Amino acid sequence: MNTILSYLIRIPALIIAMSFHEFSHGYVADKLGDPTPRQNGRLTLNPLAHIDPLGLLMLFVIYFGWAKPVPINPYYFKDRKKGVLYVSLAGPLSNVFLAFTTRILMVYFDNIPIVGLFLNVLYEYNLVFAVFNIIPVPPLDGSKVLWSLLPQKEAYIFSQYEQYGQIALLLLLFTGIINVVMTPLMMGLDRVISTIILFPFGVG
Repeated sequence: MNTILSYLIRIPALIIAMSFHEFSHGYVADKLGDPTPRQNGRLTLNPLAHIDPLGLLMLFVIYFGWAKPVPINPYYFKDRKKGVLYVSLAGPLSNVFLAFTTRILMVYFDNIPIVGLFLNVLYEYNLVFAVFNIIPVPPLDGSKVLWSLLPQKEAYIFSQYEQYGQIALLLLLFTGIINVVMTPLMMGLDRVISTIILFPFGVG
């Protein structure tokens, strides 16, 4: 795949995965009573509302990017920890759902030039987003999931290290260490979707 075609395929795929991920955070927060995402214009699938300029730039540098996090106010939730847990899980689970849907479409359209290529990239990005975001390093969703599951004292101690999370994350990304964690998880998720889940439908 030449460079121009690669970008033409990857950018829309990334934008779809990213926008659906962020919208899902906002949607669940809104349903749990937090109006913050709606008030900040994030309750939309419009990618312009979610694009982070640095994350978009990184797409061209390391072929991976990210979006602006959806702002929430946990004090609107009846149960603060449960609210944060559900909102945090919504993003990665939305990517699992999109990967599942895309995997079905790949069965029928994989042989069509460009379309098949796009579906494969979209599938790959959703696997990446689902796995990457569940890693428990701030500011990723996994760190909030971990925080919500920890006892109060341990959650407080964990939150004290949140400020160092972005540095740790960049180190993991640029050294490639993160691939040691992500690759087997992505392969496992792919196997689950392609084999176990799709088997009853007679595809895969």
